[in-house]
This record gives sequence, C-alpha cells and structure tokens, in this order.
Amino acid sequence: MKDELLRLAAYAGCVASAFVLFIAGGATPVFDAVVRTQAAAVFFVTSITSAQIQETYRASGSQTSASEALPAKKVKILIVPGHEPDTGGTEYQGVVERDVVVDIADALATLLAQNPHYEVMVARTKIAWNPLLQNYFDTHMLEIETFEQSQKAQMTGYLADGSILSDSDQVYHNAISTPGALKLYGINKWASDAAYDITLHLHINDYAGRRLSVLKAYNGFAMYVPDHQYSNAEASRTIGEALAGRLSAYHATSTLPKEDAGIVEDQQLIAIGSNNSANDASLLIEYGYIQEPQFQIASVRPLAIADYAYQTYLGLQDFFKDPIKGTRGSVSFPYDWTKLTGAQNEKGPGIYALQAALHHLGFYPPREKNFNDCPISGRAGSCTRSAIMQYQRSQSLEATGQLGPQTRSALTRDLEELSTESVRLK
Repeated sequence: MKDELLRLAAYAGCVASAFVLFIAGGATPVFDAVVRTQAAAVFFVTSITSAQIQETYRASGSQTSASEALPAKKVKILIVPGHEPDTGGTEYQGVVERDVVVDIADALATLLAQNPHYEVMVARTKIAWNPLLQNYFDTHMLEIETFEQSQKAQMTGYLADGSILSDSDQVYHNAISTPGALKLYGINKWASDAAYDITLHLHINDYAGRRLSVLKAYNGFAMYVPDHQYSNAEASRTIGEALAGRLSAYHATSTLPKEDAGIVEDQQLIAIGSNNSANDASLLIEYGYIQEPQFQIASVRPLAIADYAYQTYLGLQDFFKDPIKGTRGSVSFPYDWTKLTGAQNEKGPGIYALQAALHHLGFYPPREKNFNDCPISGRAGSCTRSAIMQYQRSQSLEATGQLGPQTRSALTRDLEELSTESVRLK
C-alpha cells in the first residue's frame, strides 16, 4: 500500500475466486463459485494475513509479550457506522440508516469490550466523529489529500500497464461527496498508521428502484470485501466468510444480482480499500434493506439491532477459533409467549422471537421456503402460520397455525431441552 508498492508475480490464464462452502456455528451457507478470466495480473505485497490476526488474538491472552515486560498487543478493531454523523445514507418512512448503524455499532462494541482480547473503537456517534478521528481530519487533511492522490496515481499506473486488472463488473454504488471520500481515505490511513487489525464498516442497504416505486424489491444482507488483488484481500475475505456464516444462519442473503453471492469482492469501495488504500482487514456489511420489516417496525428494530450485533460478534469469535459455546445465535428468545398468538399480520418483538425460535427448532422457514421468502421479520403471515402448523403436527397437536396453551408449553419445553443439550454437547 505504501509508496514502495511492489509487484510479486505475473500470471496468465484463468484465476478462480471461489465462494466456499463452510461451516460456522452450525450454519452451512453455500456461496456460488465465481470464475474470473484474466490475461495477466500481479498482486500488491500482502499487508496483513488471517494467521497474523489470529496469532495476535492468541498472544493477547498472555499478560506480557514474549520479549518485553509490557502488556501483549490486543486485536484492534475499528467499527465505522456508515456515513457522516449528520448527513448521508438512506432514509425510509422515518428510519434513518446513519442512526440505526450507530446503534448496531454500539451494541457490537459493548459485546467486544467484554472480551479482553480486543481493543475497540467506534468511529462516530449520531452527532459527532470520535474526537481522535475528528482531530486527525482537522490537522491532517492535506496529508490525507496527498495520500488519496498518491494511491489513485499508483493504481492508474498499474491498471495502465496491466499489472492490476480492472473489474468493471461491479455492483453499482452511489457517488460519495468529496469531503466524505476524503474522510474515508483518512480513516484508511489513520487505521493503518495506528496498526488496526480489522475495520468494520456498517451499513443498511437501499436501491434506486425503491425510490422510483419500482415493484421489484430486494432483501437480505451482503458482505463486501476487497478485490482479491489488494494487499488486505485474504484476511478480509476469511473474516467475511465467518461473519456471513453467522448472519446467514438467521437472515436472508441479498437478492440483488451480484450481491446474491453473499460475499462480494469490490474494487471501488473506498471503505474497504479502493486503490489499495487499507492495510488492515476491511469489510463493509450491508445488514439488509431499509424497507424490510425488522427495520421498519419500531418495536422490532431494537431486537434486530441486537441480533445483528450479536451475530457479527459470534462470527468474529468463529474466525478466531474461540467460539461462544451453547449459543442460539439470536438474543430474541427465550420469550414469554403468554399473550402471543401468531395470528395473521400480528407484529412485534414476540413474532420476531417466535420466528427465530421456530428456526432454531428447525421449522422456520417452513418446508420448501427460504429466508428470502420468509424472513425473520417480526410480522406474521402465511410463512409463520405454516411453520406453526408444521411444529404442531410434530408435537401431535391440532394444527391451527396459531399459538394456544399447549403449543406455548411445548415450545417453551423444546427450547429449554435443546438449549441444555447444546451446552452439554459443547
């Protein structure tokens, strides 16, 4: 990434970048293989590897480093809620992306702060940048501008001579303002200079057609990682696979073309190192689309936020091979089902918890459906009714499609038994 960028090796023919089948925390998402045909390309010097980050995590468990009587370095994680504190991002029916992602960031930071292996910083609040970053922006803007120009010039040169291949088949992204772009380049440089290991940019998705009242709607999460030619590509992808494994256990993968692979390589997003501008593992998470019910239903949104943060944390623990034992993958249940029926169009945190609980038990989405058809949304419909009926039949109960006393009792019992068994097996 620095001025002395080196090229390591040239090659010809086809380069395959495969989205792998993997198992993380019980989830087995399959990402389609993508084959890239390239005439010739070279790679930047690797700036960070998965093994290096994992070794830092293991070493941080010791009181002192091996060579010095100093505390061992912790894994440094920077969480960047997308957009500026007071502008930018999508909005829909009063729900503001730039505010919701701060809530997810704060919840994630709280979880990470409980783990002594981590040193965590959130880049901004809803009203201001973190003072460390704001001071950096105020005092180093000329340096940031020079850095941006240098990275772009180097990339232009490499693209021109074929050392790095341009990937024009990218997901469309909205243009960013010049001040916003400079701040993102500044964050990349600051995080690299401060030896951060991982940067997570948090977003909620949107698409132009929704604003134009186009009927086609998209849903689901996507995980953006740097282009495979970039210095931070390997570590970023490996972490992305672990995070996607946890998110896909309770949420749909995006239905937007190219995003539907789940993990998306991108050459142009500044946040994850456009023009090879980031040294650390950098990821951009689109947790879902803003029009989805889990964001739009006010009483459900806090639960969804907590789940997204928790699943991101679980994914990091999977990456570090230090998984959380006995977890259900959702914080929404156990729940007091007493007043819940699951009737058509019933909505709220209870329905969200019911859908998540039925999924945990293996009944939601119902047979022959998936999360894109039947998301964990907090709104009951035909999917919830079918799942309840399937569960009731499994318990030899009358298949009414709604919760009655016997179904509530069975649900509580089965969740308790499965939880106990999970902890015992682990």
